[in-house]
Amino acid sequence: MKTSKRTHLLLLTAAMLLPLIASCGSDEEQTNTTGSVDTASDTAVTEAVETKELYDPQLPEMDYGGETFTIAMRGSDGSDYNNDFTIDSTTGDPIDDAVYARMDYIESTYNIDLQLTWCGDSGTSQTGNDMYKNLTKLMMAGDTGIDAINTSPYCQAGLAATGYLLDLNSINHINLDQPWWNQNAKDSLSFYDCVYFCSGDITTGDDRCISVLFFNKDVISQFDLDDPYTEVRNGTWTIDKMIANCKTVAGDIDGNGKQDEYDRWGFTFWQDAIFSMMLGTGATVGKTDANGVPTYTATESFFIDAYNKVLELVDKQYSYNQKFDAQSGGYDHWGAGNALYTWGMVSSIISARSSDVNFGIIPMPKYEEAQDRYYSEANAYSTSLISVPMTVTDPDRSGLILEALAAYGKQEISPVFLDNLVMVKSVRDTDSAEMLQLIFDSQVFDVGYFFCWGNTLNEAMNLLNERKDNIASKLESISKKAEKDVQATIDAFNPAE
Repeated sequence: MKTSKRTHLLLLTAAMLLPLIASCGSDEEQTNTTGSVDTASDTAVTEAVETKELYDPQLPEMDYGGETFTIAMRGSDGSDYNNDFTIDSTTGDPIDDAVYARMDYIESTYNIDLQLTWCGDSGTSQTGNDMYKNLTKLMMAGDTGIDAINTSPYCQAGLAATGYLLDLNSINHINLDQPWWNQNAKDSLSFYDCVYFCSGDITTGDDRCISVLFFNKDVISQFDLDDPYTEVRNGTWTIDKMIANCKTVAGDIDGNGKQDEYDRWGFTFWQDAIFSMMLGTGATVGKTDANGVPTYTATESFFIDAYNKVLELVDKQYSYNQKFDAQSGGYDHWGAGNALYTWGMVSSIISARSSDVNFGIIPMPKYEEAQDRYYSEANAYSTSLISVPMTVTDPDRSGLILEALAAYGKQEISPVFLDNLVMVKSVRDTDSAEMLQLIFDSQVFDVGYFFCWGNTLNEAMNLLNERKDNIASKLESISKKAEKDVQATIDAFNPAE
């Protein structure tokens, strides 16, 4: 690897995005768990490497003569959140060292200098965020120095809709059908057979920001509840089951005669968990149909049914909304062992291991047992997606380097990433490994959420925060805006327009 420090060409913001909060109108930030990082043992990492699969993208040999390949990144230099491309030396941390090994391999194999340019906050809107403004300003000025873009779905949606991104399917060397690209993303984000942004093993950012449920194993045992892992495997893990368990364990443990922040709760959560729960039922704001045409789906009766089921789940009698129910408590209940379930993201797992809670990890519950599979939210604020700008001077080179990064990431980084997540006090938790793989494979990419059609999901979240049941009237009140937003997306991508 080249010894020069990875520079940032545009230090345009001092604040870095926190990866745990995602909503079209929410700027609150909340860390689910605290504590030091507990790294995997050398033995476990060695075993993971020895059993890894090999992935050959079958790319041609190329020598780029030391040229610079620049990836535009959200945020500012130095953040741990953007560590997929930012490791300049080995650190002893298994994930960092795998990232470093990939960068060294790509740079030496193709004689290319990988650099990053930091472009600011990617925000919670499509075109109003700093990164969108800074990137489009550069491209409109004829700047051709950016070879790829790594940013959030919100920002990628804005760049694509305003014509600043190339169709990945049209770029030589990129093959989105390969296993190192996320097939759920490829299929869900296809507009008229064009895919302008995608996720995969090129980055761990998409996996880090998937929502998960933590459950307290000791509370499960204390109340003799069914084993959550078995329920997931049997397909019987549903919202109704979660509600029943929450009702069973919630109780007034401080003896003051009321359920408050000092008592035992069934479910504690930050408001954005509501997105995860809604999408976990399979209810989406929008999809692209078989022809890649964007379609609004929140008007379907199932969306209302799913909302009402989530409304029952967040009942104040047994579920605690940290943002709105009080200014303290919430996740503290979890750390004190006084909650059965809490919401978080994959990025929370490593820090959660340092707590004293004997926890497990499961996906969001189904709406009902007949649901075809579990669904895990691809977070619109935090998830990392890759794209190529329209101003790139050598699309073939971008395609080759991105394909190589993705394939090598699947071979070298993803196995170590998963292995490190499921190490609990140097013991591999095989149940959690199974659950995490299921969660990674079940991501749902909701285009209506990413493009904020009608601000629908955020409106639903606001109602659920207030525990209101008037979702039908709310959907009716925003229907004209939603229709306008959907039509704008169609107009942006329809090749006939």
